[in-house]
Amino acid sequence: MSNSEALDLLRRYDPARRLEAVPRQEREVLRDRIVVLLAPRRVVRSRRPRPLVTLAAASAVAVIVGVGVAWSAGSWSPLELFQANPQHLNGSTDGLWDQQVVPESVIEVATLDIPAVGTVGFWSGQTAQHGWCAALQLPSGAWVGTGKDRLDAGGTVPGCGPTREQVNGAGTPVYVIDGFDYQEGDVDARSVGGSFWRIRYGTVSVPGAVRVSDLVSGRSAVVVHGDLFALATPDPNPMGQTPVHLVAYDADGKIVADDVRRP
Repeated sequence: MSNSEALDLLRRYDPARRLEAVPRQEREVLRDRIVVLLAPRRVVRSRRPRPLVTLAAASAVAVIVGVGVAWSAGSWSPLELFQANPQHLNGSTDGLWDQQVVPESVIEVATLDIPAVGTVGFWSGQTAQHGWCAALQLPSGAWVGTGKDRLDAGGTVPGCGPTREQVNGAGTPVYVIDGFDYQEGDVDARSVGGSFWRIRYGTVSVPGAVRVSDLVSGRSAVVVHGDLFALATPDPNPMGQTPVHLVAYDADGKIVADDVRRP
């Protein structure tokens, strides 16, 4: 189960969906209180191996906390965002997630034109610990996953983290290594006459990959800078289980990575 599938499952059965929304002013007060409580603390977590379900749940919690806590970051530059690293601040505080961005590696990798939204930028960078940084920027300048734009529908908290190989190497393996290492950011343009979009963005570690496709939607994206991609697909049923099947092709049209077929 991917992080996005786990989030969909949590959203579907979340009892809070049936509750009346808390007024914005009360949410801001709660956010400020949480910031004060969390700022001086540093949690030391157990080194016990974490199963996949725990990792997926931790990602979901990171999304929820990230939206409510750390987002004075709405105007941060890409470098400032990665240096602050909200993934580390709002998620695990162990050494594996303490990834330091290499400033000169930060670039806008690709742009995606989303109908009724505009141009969404995919920013990425490398870390000194050999992990990677990634974030999606909306036309307003806000970062997807921060709750600072009405079109932001959540997803992975932007920042820097370990690769799937690094996570597996730290203890009991929790990922199937299939050539892909990606995250998801969601954009909801239904309020402005558009659609709900899921953007998968990340790396293809298999040499020679030139294109990534979703076999379900038929949409494709070019692999750029050797191993990076960002693919936007519309989701007609955001609260359901919309399937996705990512594959990567080489220049000869051969599939060299498959996110569904397992070795």
